[in-house]
Amino acid sequence: MWILLVEDEKQLASSLKRGLEEEGHVVEMMHDGEEAELQGLVNDYDMVVLDWRLPNRDGKQILEHWRAEDRTFPVLMLTALGDLDHKVSGLDAGADDYMGKPFSFEELLARVRALGRRSPEMQDKEAVSVGPIELDSRKHWVKVCDIERSLRPKEFILLELLLNEPETVFSKTQLAERVWGSAYHVSDNTIEATISTLRQKLAESFEECEEEFMEDNSKVIETIRGAGYRLNNNLTQTEE
Repeated sequence: MWILLVEDEKQLASSLKRGLEEEGHVVEMMHDGEEAELQGLVNDYDMVVLDWRLPNRDGKQILEHWRAEDRTFPVLMLTALGDLDHKVSGLDAGADDYMGKPFSFEELLARVRALGRRSPEMQDKEAVSVGPIELDSRKHWVKVCDIERSLRPKEFILLELLLNEPETVFSKTQLAERVWGSAYHVSDNTIEATISTLRQKLAESFEECEEEFMEDNSKVIETIRGAGYRLNNNLTQTEE
């Protein structure tokens, strides 16, 4: 899922971001209320984890504005204000769930999974297939020639992006934003290494397919010189 995490305690935010990313989510992290409010108005996140107390604008005000503008993504509100009145106030403002601090990360993950199942954006997502590759983001599996394959979280997100937009050429900046959640915190080397390992895993999987889909299996992800990367055209042509 694409998650917006809004938390002004930077150490806590970094820890939550790292943990959610290890679970395979793309996490965009913000510490300022006004900035987060704007991003929630222009981006269709699958979910938002929103702290109550934030610089410049508090979480309840942000949430009320989002709901007034028909932003329907699920919101899990976090707060150190654990009394019943604040909980009711947050839910009335449009929160889908509520957690008081401190909390366990395992409980946060469970609530994120539960809200993800209710997200309209996630419910609309179905299994996608191109050529012999199938991917189901809700059940989190990838199959090549009907055999399930294991991918690391970033490899899974990268493949999902390429399968959903098979004709699109993605620049490294676009991949950084869509796969890692930021164009500023990932190096070109990291992007290239992830593409390389994904290529290798897919090429090895293609070797086990009875049908041949391309002459060189190592080129399942094409490099478009000076532009970026896309899924190999030979795969998309098999869908016609």
